[in-house]
Amino acid sequence: MSIWDYRANFSYDDPLDPDDPRRVHLNDARGDYSRKRLLRELGIDVAANRLRDIPSGKCILFGGHRGCGKSTELRAVAAKLAGPERYFVVQIDALKALDINNLSYADVALSLAESLANEAASAGIDVPDVFLDPLRNWFREVNKDTVIETGASAELKAGAKAESGLPFIGKLFASLTTAIRSNTTHKTAIRERVRDSFTSLAGAFNKLLAYLQEEISRQDKGVCVIFVVDGTDRLRGSEADAFFIRDIHQLRQLRANCIYCAPISVLNEQGQIAQNFDAIIRLPMVKLADKGKADDAADRIPVAWERMREFIDKRLPLDNFDAPETRDRLIAHSGGHPRDLLRLVNLCFQDIDEGPITQAVAETAARRLGNEYRRLVQPADFPLLVEIDRAAPSYAPATDQTRRLLYDLVLLEYNSYWWQSHPAVRALDAYQLARAAAEYG
Repeated sequence: MSIWDYRANFSYDDPLDPDDPRRVHLNDARGDYSRKRLLRELGIDVAANRLRDIPSGKCILFGGHRGCGKSTELRAVAAKLAGPERYFVVQIDALKALDINNLSYADVALSLAESLANEAASAGIDVPDVFLDPLRNWFREVNKDTVIETGASAELKAGAKAESGLPFIGKLFASLTTAIRSNTTHKTAIRERVRDSFTSLAGAFNKLLAYLQEEISRQDKGVCVIFVVDGTDRLRGSEADAFFIRDIHQLRQLRANCIYCAPISVLNEQGQIAQNFDAIIRLPMVKLADKGKADDAADRIPVAWERMREFIDKRLPLDNFDAPETRDRLIAHSGGHPRDLLRLVNLCFQDIDEGPITQAVAETAARRLGNEYRRLVQPADFPLLVEIDRAAPSYAPATDQTRRLLYDLVLLEYNSYWWQSHPAVRALDAYQLARAAAEYG
């Protein structure tokens, strides 16, 4: 096969399904992370593979760096949670369903209602009108006198004789989420109406959810409902603070069990975050070596290197490199960050039409990745990065500056939550100058 035939394997926009042949189990190379802990937190008896302790309104934060594999891991978690003796899982990709660049808790609440109705309808569950009428009435009030007119709202005003049940409820809420996502003119008005009537929405939602959970259990489709919300880790700065710290208590009026994906920067607001969520689960980076150690063979952590080599080999066989050391050079320069390893190989592809990938090509890719990071680092950041790299692992000052550096992947977090600057950043001239100044004054 030509090296061109493997390029599609290095797309990093889409997470992998649990049965994807390219998927590599990285968790034993991450250190302080256990999927079993997350399953037990949700009441799963891992040995018996069944739900023993049924939660109600449990809210879990699942966080880590962008590109560290959160979405792929969440898909695997969702697969483990799903089953007649476990959960009825409703998955939501906020990147596709919502406007992630302008997101509020009202948007997510609408998406939860829409997705619940659609998934339950797809499972063949019928719901009496007494559990649907409160949501219809809520929608009618929110939509009253609005200039927005959708097919769903027109049907409702006409009596909705042509369609009823859960599919129609899903259509009603989809009309609002679509309008918020695509209609900037009316986005604010819809959100204000949702917020003003949120207590009524929560009551109607909870009434439907309670009935569905009983019916799902009766039909052996699951013991309990859980929502897995991915994509919300793209929020940053004040928007992330608003959603995960100031407004999450509004969403918790919905008595739904939820897992929310969060950016690494939010996890360091431990005091406020811990009050808002029942558990915080962190997905650390793959640790190639202990902090401050060189990346030569003597200091490498064997399981981490084995997993990252497999991570490449399942996408691009080793004979497409001129030597194993060339592949290892890319791994070292990734810092154990899975997406950056994919980026590095993609950068190699930009320089060749035919294989193999040589050491010179790998070095060029490493420099180009460094140039991308150079744009993210401000001059005042370099002394701080050097200070963190030279300090003990316990030194992790949570400030606005470090939160920005973590979000931008300039700083990487490893197990036991110690930080180290990205290898691409450490290779920059400005970093080397800051390091020399710190060492020699």
